[in-house]
Amino acid sequence: MNTQQLDYFIAVAREKNFTKAAKQCFISQTAISLQIKALEKNLGVQLLERDKHHVELTPAGKIYLKEAEEIISKLSEARRLANIASSGIAGTLTVGFIRGYEQSNISTVLRNFHENNPNIAIHFLRSNMSTLYEQLENQECDIAYSLLPYYGKTPEDMNTFFLEKMPLYLTIYPGHPLENRQNCEYRDLSGEEFIIMQPEGRPQEETEEVLLCHDRGGFIPNIIRWEREIQTILMSVSIGLGVATVPQYAVQYYKDAPNLRFVPLVKSDGTPETLDFGICWKKEVENPLVTTYLDWIGVDFR
Repeated sequence: MNTQQLDYFIAVAREKNFTKAAKQCFISQTAISLQIKALEKNLGVQLLERDKHHVELTPAGKIYLKEAEEIISKLSEARRLANIASSGIAGTLTVGFIRGYEQSNISTVLRNFHENNPNIAIHFLRSNMSTLYEQLENQECDIAYSLLPYYGKTPEDMNTFFLEKMPLYLTIYPGHPLENRQNCEYRDLSGEEFIIMQPEGRPQEETEEVLLCHDRGGFIPNIIRWEREIQTILMSVSIGLGVATVPQYAVQYYKDAPNLRFVPLVKSDGTPETLDFGICWKKEVENPLVTTYLDWIGVDFR
């Protein structure tokens, strides 16, 4: 498609005069006349009725003018969006987050980002920590809000940015012997039956709960159920199937549930047991909007 010929045709159709249209397009009258004839020959239809004094559109010309104007408008918009995208301020950003964190302040952060970058579409993925790392690796996800690996084995091709320490809580059912404790340690849980989040992409013995029980309590937990959702873990605890350890973001939305009790987990010195929480993304950034987002929230990753 010769878009320049479309521009010339639109100019002539609007001015209804070759001389005026030629001046508007900064070419000679002969040149613009030849371009219009070439366009008509290519289309196989006559677009203009000409005489010595004025130009009129044929019925075919009227239809073609409308379509030509739409094409030029769409091409202009496509050019504008492409330029914006190349500068990193338009396109699609896929953000992942761990299950149970959807009601946190991440929504406020992303809303503010979207309000300041309306040309960026934000898509969401919700999964557990192991799956989020896999989705980052497979480029299904650009950025993930997640617990950072307790054992320090962040994949070599991933960057992480620490955001906060996330306190851990023992989750039990009403009537459990530890219900009235102000806090408890991992060593108090050696005889409990555990309900744990199902790991994906790594051995079960490398889950955070297993490692914490071993490192802090000196025992290997008796795991009776593996679940894939924080909600199903809490449901299982509520009916007395076992106990679980959950991070603070889950506690704050279920703390008033009548069939659950939450007891802070502490170390031997009385300080809270925590897991690191942060942002993860691939070192080899495929999507330029990752850089845009990290810059916007103030992450110094260079």
